[in-house]
Amino acid sequence: MAVLVLLALTIGGSAWWILRPLPRANDHVRWEDFAPPADIAVRPWTHIVIHHSAAERGNLATIDRWHRQKGWDGIGYHAVIGNGRDMALGAVDFTFRWRLQREGAHAGSGSRQQSFNQLGLGLCLIGHFDQTAPEAWQVERTAELCAELIRHIPTLSVGRIIAHREVPGKETDCPGTKFDIERLRFLVRQRL
Repeated sequence: MAVLVLLALTIGGSAWWILRPLPRANDHVRWEDFAPPADIAVRPWTHIVIHHSAAERGNLATIDRWHRQKGWDGIGYHAVIGNGRDMALGAVDFTFRWRLQREGAHAGSGSRQQSFNQLGLGLCLIGHFDQTAPEAWQVERTAELCAELIRHIPTLSVGRIIAHREVPGKETDCPGTKFDIERLRFLVRQRL
């Protein structure tokens, strides 16, 4: 009998752990909360380039460490959007590249990709979207962020939101085969 009770508790606990709600960021993404400092001019960004981390877990710090191990000067993206594992679902963390309005290191190293590093905002969603689709709330928050960027940066538009795989000359599936870039653009249009 005790074994059956222990087995039931173990199965029940495992089911709860798998099915539990992910920690979720509920605050809205507002320009006032992430605008660059007043003494730094906003770069005339031309594109928003969407990436995935290609890892089920992670956050700004883990990506920063990985990029530094590659010899870069830090994380190559401008913002990271959490998936509920290692950072809250839908949480948005901005990097030094955004705060200082610096070029990214995310689009690729070829000559055709350089303008997308220099004038493309790199947004990285935590997750491996070749394996699983992104969490709906994570995509919603990304759409909210893109809409805020477009409202405040006149050189951006919905038509300039691209998947990393759409950068000219870049051979990648990023942000993954299960990421629907058209759905993201649709959600952004709804917010404008």
